[in-house]
Formats: sequence, C-alpha cells, structure tokens
Amino acid sequence: MVCPVCGEALELEGYEVGDLVDCEACGAVLRLLSDGSLEVVVPPGGEKEPLWGLEAYGDGEEAVLRFSDGTLEEEVRVAKAELAEALRRLEEGVGDEAPEEAEDEPNQEPDYLTVHVEADPGPLVLRRIVYRGAPDLLEFTLPSGSVYEFPFREALELLRPLVL
Repeated sequence: MVCPVCGEALELEGYEVGDLVDCEACGAVLRLLSDGSLEVVVPPGGEKEPLWGLEAYGDGEEAVLRFSDGTLEEEVRVAKAELAEALRRLEEGVGDEAPEEAEDEPNQEPDYLTVHVEADPGPLVLRRIVYRGAPDLLEFTLPSGSVYEFPFREALELLRPLVL
C-alpha cells in the first residue's frame, strides 16, 4: 500500500480496519478503511489536537463513531445521511422532542434539544446542551447506556467532513 498523499510505500502488516497509520515520509495521518484503502485524516502540516474520546471515520455509507473514556472503548455505526440530518437539526435548534429544561426553576430558553438516530447496535441519542454563559455541548447516549459529552462546535468540526 502507498500513501495517498506522497506515494511512499507503507507497511500495513498488523494494522486493522480503523487503525491510524502515520506516513513518516510526509507526516500525513491516515486511517485504514474496510476496503483496504487509506483515508487522509490529517494532511501534512495540518496536524491539530484531536477531540479526546471521540474518533470518527467513514465506511461506505456508514459513519463509524468510536467513543472512549480512557478505559472502555465503544463503537457505533450510523448511516452518514442520518447523522448529517441529526447534526443539522441540532445546529438549527430543531429536536425530535420539545426543548427540555434541565433545571428546577424555569427559564425562557431551552436547556437541551434531543435527536434520535437509528444505529448499530441500537438507538443513538444526540443531545445539544445549551446553558447561558457556557459553551454548547454535544452529548451522545449510546445503545449501551454510556454517555459521552463533547464541545458542540469541536464535535461538529470533526463529524461534518465525514458526513458530507
């Protein structure tokens, strides 16, 4: 296999689908896809701090989301089109349910919006949490019941190119 950026030969023995591969020749970070090809995750010179706890890559028409809390790693597969629609709706402030308040005392603004997405191995819930004066959060509730939270804009930046 060769690097899709610079053409340098890469040794992929021992790598599995979804693993990241560094090209020592040009510095690109690549991901091994299920069809055996390599996808550019970070172009040369474009390296930035990853969003800790969330990895995402495409596998055909599906997006594979890998969540980690440092000890447990969980993977969810969702149709790219469904994920794109869910993210669009959360960004526009349109959830599946009426906006909910997370506080005991009512205020005039919603505290979170919820969108449900069919995924494998089960339903995935995305929730945009909005508190006045605090950064927006994107919360994922996985089919296992695990909950992961990320800064909303950073998660969008990671996921948007994947689903376009």
